Amino acid sequence: MTDAFQDRVLDDLLPAFCDHPDRSWCRDGFQTNWTGVSELDASDFLRAMDAGLILHLGRGRYRAPRSLASEYFFWEGPKKTVPRRLTLWIEPVITVAVLARMHFDLGWPKNLIGTQSRNWEFDVTAYRSSDLDNEYVACEVKKSISELDQLVGLMQRFAVENTPTSSISHPKEINAYRKLKGLQVRRAHLFWAVGPDATNHVFRVKYNDEGIALEVVGLDALIYPDR
Repeated sequence: MTDAFQDRVLDDLLPAFCDHPDRSWCRDGFQTNWTGVSELDASDFLRAMDAGLILHLGRGRYRAPRSLASEYFFWEGPKKTVPRRLTLWIEPVITVAVLARMHFDLGWPKNLIGTQSRNWEFDVTAYRSSDLDNEYVACEVKKSISELDQLVGLMQRFAVENTPTSSISHPKEINAYRKLKGLQVRRAHLFWAVGPDATNHVFRVKYNDEGIALEVVGLDALIYPDR
């Protein structure tokens, strides 16, 4: 974990969240456990913040140009606990790191990338200028490799089986199925699953009358296609 990332959290993000008049919470409630954030994720998070890929709107809310919702970086503990316990929310940190990779490494213009899709199926979205309503890249972020692999496995299974909704009941199965339906409705060209430390799976999505096929492709498939 970089000192620069810790300093940004403690000196910038935490005060912006705690000190807003709507909260006025004591910062001493923050649990300083940094183990969930890798060096790479921390570095890319700072790249995104320093480049203005996501901006502070006030009250600890941050938003990228094409975002359909704001990002927060802290989980709130029970109200009865004094000082109120706060922990760093890992998934939004990785989400912002993905924005840096999209922009700097894959060439996507700042104004075509954002966080949160229309119905909250995906954490990061990228659009072509010819279609700003339907994401070209749909990306889901998970805080652990086990969660990431489980999501991808379920999506692949449901895509192959064309599983009916009535047979799905577990929350993680429902979540995976929602991703497939989000792809089907807005016809994203690529699905990108990202975990900690830039762990990732990239799929080209193919649509047919029977449903969806997920074809494994390399990271270079995500390079901005219109440059």
